[in-house]
Amino acid sequence: MTIAQTTRPSSSPITVTLKRLVALLEEDETDEYGVLQPSQAAFKLAMQFVVEAYDVMGDDFPKASASTDEQGSIRLTWSKLEPECEVRLICPAHHDQQAYLYHELGNDYAVEREVTVSTLLPWLEWLNQA
Repeated sequence: MTIAQTTRPSSSPITVTLKRLVALLEEDETDEYGVLQPSQAAFKLAMQFVVEAYDVMGDDFPKASASTDEQGSIRLTWSKLEPECEVRLICPAHHDQQAYLYHELGNDYAVEREVTVSTLLPWLEWLNQA
């Protein structure tokens, strides 16, 4: 794994993204709205996407925010203010559900239902170039 083999500053985009993902595991398990911690399936899938995308993109990998929904799915969000655009990867809580990708630029948006790292990479590159 490339990440473990290199020393990255604590503020590099990959380090920030990984810390945000790991921080989700440190949340309380639940609150009055539902699950706070991600499921193991969601965490494993999100980590796989992040590590594989970073292996290809290297220092061009943009930092993402990470959150869970009430079922334990993980949402990774990459965004820019100028121009206002966003890429969201949703990693489902359960193995029998499929990950999907949402991308938006202004009023134009779409959802990609068949998500692989090969699908994610062009959208992260698109975000970097926007």
